[in-house]
Amino acid sequence: MKSETQYIEFVSELRDTLYRLALSITCDSAEAEDIVQDVFERVWRARDKVMQSAFPRAYICRIAHNLAIDRQRATTRRHTFSIDDQANFNNSSYSNTDISDIASLTRRIIASLPEKQRLAIHLRDVEGYEIEEIAEALETDETNVRMNLSRARKSVREELIKSMNYGVEQN
Repeated sequence: MKSETQYIEFVSELRDTLYRLALSITCDSAEAEDIVQDVFERVWRARDKVMQSAFPRAYICRIAHNLAIDRQRATTRRHTFSIDDQANFNNSSYSNTDISDIASLTRRIIASLPEKQRLAIHLRDVEGYEIEEIAEALETDETNVRMNLSRARKSVREELIKSMNYGVEQN
C-alpha cells in the first residue's frame, strides 16, 4: 500500500465481511464485533506481512476465522452459550413461504452445515470471493473448495426441498 490512509480504507472495506464471517461461526453479534476489532488490531501490527500476501483479503479473513474458532471453542469449554443469541440468529417461521422465510430457513440450513462447507459457501456465495481466495483463506487447495461448495449447495438444496414439501404427499 502506498499510504497509511489507503491501507486503512482497504481494511475498513472488509468490516462487514469479517463481521458476517465471525457471526456465522459464533452466532453472537457482540462476540462477532469483538472479533472484528481484534482482527483489525492484529492486522495493523502485521500490516506489512498482510499486504505482501498474494491475497490480503483472504489472509485477513483467515485471521478472523481463526479468532472466531478460538472464541467458539472457549465458549464451548465454559458451557456459557447463550440460547437467546442462538434463537435470535435462527429466528424464522415455517408457516409462510415468502422470501424472508425462505432466506431465514436458508441461513439456518447453512449454519447447520459442517464448518468447511459452511465457510466455503459463505465466502463464495455470500461474500463473492473467488475459489483461489477461498482456498488461501481456508488453507486448502481449490479442488477441496469446489468439493465443499458442491456438497454444501447440495445439502442446502435438499434441506430446502424437504422443508418446503413438509406435509405434502409424494405420489
